Amino acid sequence: MIKIYAEDFNLAEGENKRETEHLKGELLLRKGLKNSYGIDYGECNPIPIIKGVHGKPQLKEYPHIFHNISHTAGLAACAIGDVPMGIDVEEIRPFSENIIRKVMSEQEKEQFYKLKGEEQTAFFFKIWTLKESYVKAGGWGITIPLTEFSFELGPDGITCSVPEVEIVQYCLKERFILSLCTFKKTEICVDEIL
Repeated sequence: MIKIYAEDFNLAEGENKRETEHLKGELLLRKGLKNSYGIDYGECNPIPIIKGVHGKPQLKEYPHIFHNISHTAGLAACAIGDVPMGIDVEEIRPFSENIIRKVMSEQEKEQFYKLKGEEQTAFFFKIWTLKESYVKAGGWGITIPLTEFSFELGPDGITCSVPEVEIVQYCLKERFILSLCTFKKTEICVDEIL
């Protein structure tokens, strides 16, 4: 089972954005470890984490417990469970269309260009978070070309060109997109989300 935790927050004046986002993600990991596994590192003790081949964080003392954290402007999310997964969150915002050729497959571009305005922007971030969560689930980071696999957003859900990819996606507060991918069939539940 994978549980997803997410929390929105406001930055205080003078706060370091990256530092605060990282701290919020770590607090969600601590909460998930305590709630799901009874593991309590306390508030001040560091969580022993090691890095995988491409830098994917792993719990040093509990290699059978998988987690992944993502954060964006005012939102942190953490997934924790018994199978490898990747999670990504992004704020829906303006973006440079130059990135489309680096991110989207031909099929995705075809879907994208049929849309207009805000629908196009939301579609881009739906695809972007799916791609990020996919490569994070595999532990590859962006070492594989994002255009080599596709997601199709249809009326019956999301499908991936790679077989047996489990996917969930949420739009939070009409401002954020959250996507989670895993390669093993498992229950995915939203334990605490906005």
